[in-house]
Amino acid sequence: MINRIIDTRTINDLKQTLDKVGRVVITCHKKPDGDAIGSTLALCGILRNMGKNAIVIIPDQLPHNLSFMIQGWDVVTFTHSEQRAGDLIRNTQLIMSLDYNDFDRTGGMSQLLAASKAPKVLIDHHLNPKHDFDVKISHPEISSTSELVYRVACEAGWEYYIDRQVASAIFVGIMTDTGNLAFSSFYPEVYEVMARLMEYGINKPMLYKKAMDTVPLNSLRLQSHALLNRMTIIDDSIALITLDANDLAQFDYKSGDTERLVNRPLSVESIYWSVFMREDPDCIKVSMRSEGDFCVDSMCEHYFNGGGHAHAAAGEFKGTMQQAVDVFYQIIDDIKKQEIPKNQKTE
Repeated sequence: MINRIIDTRTINDLKQTLDKVGRVVITCHKKPDGDAIGSTLALCGILRNMGKNAIVIIPDQLPHNLSFMIQGWDVVTFTHSEQRAGDLIRNTQLIMSLDYNDFDRTGGMSQLLAASKAPKVLIDHHLNPKHDFDVKISHPEISSTSELVYRVACEAGWEYYIDRQVASAIFVGIMTDTGNLAFSSFYPEVYEVMARLMEYGINKPMLYKKAMDTVPLNSLRLQSHALLNRMTIIDDSIALITLDANDLAQFDYKSGDTERLVNRPLSVESIYWSVFMREDPDCIKVSMRSEGDFCVDSMCEHYFNGGGHAHAAAGEFKGTMQQAVDVFYQIIDDIKKQEIPKNQKTE
């Protein structure tokens, strides 16, 4: 049984808000991942099946492994079509913000979204939403925003509008945001959600292969280089991987080429904390993963202006790679001063 988790008044507010509009813009965070594109496409499909004029606007290009998801959809990429995206945002009757808690996370779209007078709806599973929304559905305890979209549909009585295409998008979102149910999924109901999605006849092997087991050759080479030449192991239990602009240029880096790289060191039995730093044009992107009782969300929030989940979090650092690395080693020193056990990895 999948329990209701959303306040009935909030669901009613959402339904009343949608009843008043015909044009809806659905947005997600920059550098969209599987959950971002999965949740937005799923909601878009549901709303279109309800008769709404809904469209998804993503801030920038999807990674290669997720490009298959938008085939057959009219998805607008802001960095490719700023004029069209801007017109859609300015003329929409409703903005729906999915899988982000701050307009700043939408990159170049942020000012347009913040300035819009249209009602705004948040559906998200990240901590501490930073903007006022007319309707706010925020549940950090849920595995993914895609799962939350499914729950919204069920609790609003919209299951009739879920079809195979919608179910496939939700499935990919949950699968990718939980590492195929390896983390952020330690409660029974998420498995029941996945089982119900299978009933729509989705092609699970194909979705897994394309979303989680397909990479361009240059991505494979870049990740191999990172693990062989750019990974440092500290105290036999902590991994740090750094890739600077020269590394990325050498392997013709494209968005998504380092996807899941941060998870790889955790396959070593003694390693419980993995950190990956990548030099982007405007910042150092920081990703962390962990296992056992060791949590990384507060670290990303405190040191790298980010956040996330207990065992999967991310942030950004404004400065050089060396400065970011220095902060990382300072974190380790701070942990040791608090006498936190070095290895908290559990079976």
